[in-house]
Parts: sequence; C-alpha cells; structure tokens
Amino acid sequence: MRYKDLVKKNSDWVKEKVDSDRDYFEKLSSGQKPPFLYIGCSDSRMPIDTFTKSEPGNFFIHRNIANQVFSNDMNLLSVIEYAVESLEVEHIIVSGHYECGGIKSAYKNEGCTDLTGNWLMPIKKLIIQNREELEKIENLDDRLDRITELNVLEQLMHVFKIPFVKNKIVSGKYPKIHGWILDIRNGKIKEIEYPLEKWKKDGIIPLNYEV
Repeated sequence: MRYKDLVKKNSDWVKEKVDSDRDYFEKLSSGQKPPFLYIGCSDSRMPIDTFTKSEPGNFFIHRNIANQVFSNDMNLLSVIEYAVESLEVEHIIVSGHYECGGIKSAYKNEGCTDLTGNWLMPIKKLIIQNREELEKIENLDDRLDRITELNVLEQLMHVFKIPFVKNKIVSGKYPKIHGWILDIRNGKIKEIEYPLEKWKKDGIIPLNYEV
C-alpha cells in the first residue's frame, strides 16, 4: 500500500460506516468502555481487531517488540493502571505470536541494534534458563515456537507481580488474566495455560484469584 492511498481508503471506510449506520461515529465518540486490555507485539501483521473480527472500542491496546512486560516501563504500567483502575477492563490478554522477529533475533543474536538488543535481553536470559528443555527440541521452528510460549508465560507472571494488579485481585474485583499465541501460519488463537496453583503456592498470584 502506498502512503497516498491511506487517506483515500479512510474516506472509503468512513462512507461505508455511515452508509450502514449514520450514527456510527457519534456513538463511537461518546466514550470508551473496552472489556479487554491487550498487551501484544508491535509486529505489523498482528492487528488484534482483525484477528478477532472486532469493532473499535473492544480493545485497549499496548504493543511493543516481543510483547514484553517490564516493572520499570512507565508507558506499560500507565496503560495497565488506567485499564484496570479507570476503564475497569474485565480481561487482560498477554499475546505473543509465532514467527516473531523479536524471538528470532534474541535466539540467533542477529539483527539487533544497541537498543533492540538491550530490549530483548530478558528473552535471551529466558532462553538460557530453559536451555535444557529447548535443546531437546530438534526442529528449529518448533524450538522458536516454544520460546514464544515461554515468553508469554514469563510476561503473564510479570503482570501478576505488578503491585496494583495484585491489590486489585485481593480486593475481589479484578480482571481475568489470559495468555495467547496468535498463530500467523493459520490465523488461529491458541490459549496458553499457566500453572495457576503453583503460582498461588509461590505467592505470585493471590489465593483468591479464580480464572
């Protein structure tokens, strides 16, 4: 797509929406109450509204390279806090995707500038921590897929550790937290299960949390 096509396509889209519902934009501009906070990868092939066939207003979104959750990332923390405290989202979704460039770069140590190399350092550490499991996976694509899944699990754990998320859970009114993989090879969403009872036992998740 060329740059000059963008505004033209916007005009076409506006006309389509108004033709189907003349009050569409009046309703859209009246405020937001999204049920979902989506934390995903910045990859241009991962538009979550397209993957879920959703209209604007369903997802409050934060995206970065390889869907990382850092305890010192004020941008991310502000998004989560606003989503949880002000928007009162019902679900938080942490989503990775297969064929992720960030995962490949971290694993192969290729294509990383100084900034992206630093950003992906936690994934490199994750690979080292799980080296024994990963080395048993002979096929490279399968190994990269497993790293992608492990990365989602790691970021889910980080979300649960955020103090105001923990406090929200303890209060009894809290969003359910989910892990996803978007499979770009077939377009399907794969839910990632996390060790709920173990994380409760380890103090990562408050005991009153229920999926």
